[in-house]
Amino acid sequence: MKYSLSFLLSVTIQILFAQENSPAIAKVHYEFKHINDTTQRDQFIRDETVAYLNQQASFYTSYSTDRMQDEVKKQMDAPSFDGNITIQTRTTPLGASYLLDVNNNKMTELISVAGDKFAIPQTYPAQEWEVLGDRKEIGGYSCQNAKTTFKGRTYEVWFTTELPFPYGPWKLHGLPGLILDARDTKNEVVFAYAGFDKLEDSKVQVALPQGVITTSLEEVQKIQAAFKANPQAYMNAQSAKSRSISLGSGNAITVKSGSSAGAKTGDGGMDVSRIKSFNIRKDELYKPSKVTNNPIELIP
Repeated sequence: MKYSLSFLLSVTIQILFAQENSPAIAKVHYEFKHINDTTQRDQFIRDETVAYLNQQASFYTSYSTDRMQDEVKKQMDAPSFDGNITIQTRTTPLGASYLLDVNNNKMTELISVAGDKFAIPQTYPAQEWEVLGDRKEIGGYSCQNAKTTFKGRTYEVWFTTELPFPYGPWKLHGLPGLILDARDTKNEVVFAYAGFDKLEDSKVQVALPQGVITTSLEEVQKIQAAFKANPQAYMNAQSAKSRSISLGSGNAITVKSGSSAGAKTGDGGMDVSRIKSFNIRKDELYKPSKVTNNPIELIP
């Protein structure tokens, strides 16, 4: 569905007169697919992802945890709720999120470990685009194609100037309009358009969350190893104010939280004292390979 001319003009004006740490004014959803194991191409990783957008930056992250939180709330709000929650997983949430500040040519990778958030400054991902002449419609928007070679893969994308955001999924950006679809030429990494929403009075800030710890990737890997070796000991030792219920495979439902980049802010969280048990079921049809011999970034 297209938005009115007044909305598009307001987006353009806000981009021209950006203010620091402004809230997200829109978000775009993608269906992410990654053939991580070339020996089992039918057992690929998938996730629902989202990019939150404002005047100066974008925040790309998994949306799976938000879906899980919505499902938990739905079950808890039901009159028949008996304290037992059942969640079926059909995705593998991304292990990292990315804050892209195009005004200042900065990118930050954000990794969460049991509620603790770690920021890792990264090299700004510059891309050289060749805008091509083909056109097609995606989601009701007129799009044109472009291509670039980045991190060892050649990506072909479709972008629309009807949504004047120079962003896209993951680290892809720099075109004169929002990237709605992106995939490498081997169809091993795919970001397919799954919806665009205008956000009004959004509480989501496209910025690093409060309490984030800036560190190196090596230090975060040590922390991840410590948590994996003894999750309870790690949870007992951490001093973070957030409390989470671990769902495994990197998922977590936030019980009490403050506002954070790319995450919904609640009105006090959920009353976990009402929950007796969690039953996590994996979709029998979703069996991604646990082996990765084909990373998204083929070269550093």
